[in-house]
Amino acid sequence: GPQLTCSRSRPTAMPSSLLAVPILTAHGGCTNEAVTDLYKALLRDEQPLFTRTLSEPASGSAEDSGIKQLKQPGGFRRSHLHQQADQQGIPDAERPAEWSVPLVNLVRPRWKVLLYESALGIRLSEDGEALPPVAGECGVPQTVLAIWKGFVGSGITFLPGAFLQGGWLFSSVVLVVIAACNIVCIWLLLDCSARTGLTGFGEIAERAVGNVGKQAVHVSLVFSQFATNVAYMIFISQMAQSLGSSALLTSAQVIILVVVVLIPLCWVRSIHRLEFAILGADVLIVFGLGAAMWYACQDLFTRGPDPELMAFKPGTCGLFMGTAIFTFEGLPYILPIKSCMRQPELFWPLFLKNFVGIVAVFLIFGSVGYANYGPGVHAVVLLNLPSQDPIATAVRAAYMFALLLSSPFVFLSAARITELWVFGIVKPKGTKKWPKNAFRAAELFLFGAIAIFGGQYFEKFLAFTGAVCCAPIAFIYPALFHLLLCAESLGAKALDIFFVVLGVAAMVFVLWEVA
Repeated sequence: GPQLTCSRSRPTAMPSSLLAVPILTAHGGCTNEAVTDLYKALLRDEQPLFTRTLSEPASGSAEDSGIKQLKQPGGFRRSHLHQQADQQGIPDAERPAEWSVPLVNLVRPRWKVLLYESALGIRLSEDGEALPPVAGECGVPQTVLAIWKGFVGSGITFLPGAFLQGGWLFSSVVLVVIAACNIVCIWLLLDCSARTGLTGFGEIAERAVGNVGKQAVHVSLVFSQFATNVAYMIFISQMAQSLGSSALLTSAQVIILVVVVLIPLCWVRSIHRLEFAILGADVLIVFGLGAAMWYACQDLFTRGPDPELMAFKPGTCGLFMGTAIFTFEGLPYILPIKSCMRQPELFWPLFLKNFVGIVAVFLIFGSVGYANYGPGVHAVVLLNLPSQDPIATAVRAAYMFALLLSSPFVFLSAARITELWVFGIVKPKGTKKWPKNAFRAAELFLFGAIAIFGGQYFEKFLAFTGAVCCAPIAFIYPALFHLLLCAESLGAKALDIFFVVLGVAAMVFVLWEVA
């Protein structure tokens, strides 16, 4: 019969990109872990050095799998740790999970934890179909990052200006009170989730009130996300004006330009394609907040507090309340963050510790900014940075760029819900791609129009958003759902009713002062 012959094929040429990288020393050791990782990354992208023959191991063999593990960034380090553990007799189950995955995979789940897709109460595919919840895969470090990312956003830059509206004493006390109310209402929402076994805000609303409650939650969350997009547009316009764009463009023209740039970014079909863009935006935001605090503290230690500070301003204190409620924007992310933990029972004590730190950062940032700039503080405190300082100019430009990168991430999850309202579940899949793109573009142009005409009332816009969109999410809905689903004792019912009334009263008071 026919016989199979096996001959080693001629090796292909070494890729030039690999020849340029000094990988090994004369003694056979790595010169640098980063250089080795670069070599392995290039090795993945280039053609194989030798073509495979029948005498070589199959792609699914254990040997091939081990080689793939070594080619991952940090693979040699992890292999060395496992070899040491084998020598010491440490079983696999007792070894840290971080030994088995690349470092980049430990950072990436942070975006899955944030779950902008499911923060609005439902995870939707691009065609409007509901997706199952993400299984728990994140440890304590990723959860801590998610909690801070969920609550500390650009809203913190509005706090010094909000302190101006309320006065330093009133604002400090009310900020702590609002934070305490947030803690209680978050506990109420988590109790609803534990009692019902549901992990979505919208699912809990549907169980408590029916489809009307679910739609009410979705409307509030969608409007909150879209209002954040409008605030970002106004923010970017003001930052551009401070950088000298007024010599070439008006504020309205800057906003139109922002809309034009955002439209193709918001046509992205998968949120996770924006992971690294948002990672860069987060780095820029942290840099901007740190620089703003540095300049404020430096001036405060040099000159002392502004002499015109006021402890209480009754005429505009409602604006502070609305802005403060808007600043605590992380409640929709609580349930997704907990459901993504490998050990969800650790969430509550971990959340409490980190939330106290978040409130402290808010309090320090707002009070220091107001104490330093006094009545001259802007609605966005970054506008108070020295105009002629090159570092301050770089901070404003970086922050503006960060908000531009963050806008699609905020927009996409809410846009999918509005598309579900308009187009329903699309079948066959992908047939409504361009109508959806046109709809997204129309939404962004609408946001731009609101930003153009509402930019001069930025403080009132923030307070209005906090009252109408964020107060129901933060106070009314969790307490109402807990009252209908979980409260059994008279004290529990009284607590739930108190927070429902408190949320309604806050809405009415803020709207009365905004009007």
